[in-house]
Amino acid sequence: MVFVVFGIVGINRTRQVDNHVIGDPGSVIYDSSFDLFKDIGHLCRLCKAIAGNSELVKPGGAQCLPSGYSISSFLQMLHPECKELPEPNLLPGQLSHGAVGVKEGRVQWISMAFESTTYKGKSSFQTYSDYLRWESFLQQQLQTFPEGSALRRGFQTCEHWKQIFMEIIGVQSALYGLALSLLICVAAVAVFTTHVLLLLPVLLSILGIVCLVVTIMYWSGWEMGAVEAISLSILVGSSVDYCVHLVEGYLLAGEHLPPHQAEDAHSQRQWRTLEAVRHVGVAIVSSALTTVIATVPLFFCIIAPFAKFGKIVALNTGVSILYTLTVSTALLGIMAPGSFTRTRTSFLKALGAVLLAGALGLGACLVLLRSGYKIPLPNGTSL
Repeated sequence: MVFVVFGIVGINRTRQVDNHVIGDPGSVIYDSSFDLFKDIGHLCRLCKAIAGNSELVKPGGAQCLPSGYSISSFLQMLHPECKELPEPNLLPGQLSHGAVGVKEGRVQWISMAFESTTYKGKSSFQTYSDYLRWESFLQQQLQTFPEGSALRRGFQTCEHWKQIFMEIIGVQSALYGLALSLLICVAAVAVFTTHVLLLLPVLLSILGIVCLVVTIMYWSGWEMGAVEAISLSILVGSSVDYCVHLVEGYLLAGEHLPPHQAEDAHSQRQWRTLEAVRHVGVAIVSSALTTVIATVPLFFCIIAPFAKFGKIVALNTGVSILYTLTVSTALLGIMAPGSFTRTRTSFLKALGAVLLAGALGLGACLVLLRSGYKIPLPNGTSL
């Protein structure tokens, strides 16, 4: 149900009330220049226009007046435009959602209700397109009113819009958090490994783990809520631990390479990978088991977010350790540099490359901003 409201300018939330958990919802700011009987003709014309838009309003879904108010003779006497107003399809005993606010014998505001064609089964992004259509059509109608008319300050609102905005901002924030975590993780691992062929297995492992965890969450029927959005931002950090420990074992194994293995690069990779698994395999498996066991008590929490968070952490830990011991190990054995050892020179080169990439990214953002491009932020605003 979408409401088109006139006579209200906004909400005053400047008054601060301390020591109250709910807080002050604010006070309504009424439009003193709004006169229902003066603008009744324009309102009736707007009611017909919106009700006639079949893309936005269901047939018989216009409820322009509250129950108990005559739509026939009284309004027809006030203005000719009020003749043949659309009749709402109400069940016996059902009241209209239209409403008026009366204060001190004067009509302060009016709210016309319309049953929209939007249904709650749509995704948030599809529903957002419906919101834009409502907003665009209403603004077009408001521009037809006389200049300076109080009706030009009308607006449309719906309880469902608030929900979809929260979901869209939540999804966007989760994606931003995921991308930012991935960038920071890549930069840190690049400086730590100091070689692109050691960074690449870690990056592929992280992407594979995150995609697999998100897929399992989707198969399980989990919807994107606050807990899932927060969990997505920490998946990258929690999934990188085990494969980075494996790469560290690979680097340490290169310091003790047997002479008979130094002739063939393929043999070097195979030997160093096996040594890395032998060296850190027990440690990372034990770490994963303790993490999973520690999250088990959260499964039985009455508070749902705690239970969901525990399941996500356990799922991510299990997928990470399995992925590390299989895919990450195979990637190291296939593409890792056989004779590479970490030195101070390679560290400085990696640090310089990370700083250069960061500077180029910042420069690209500045160029986009100067060219007029708006960069969206997680909170729904833009730079």
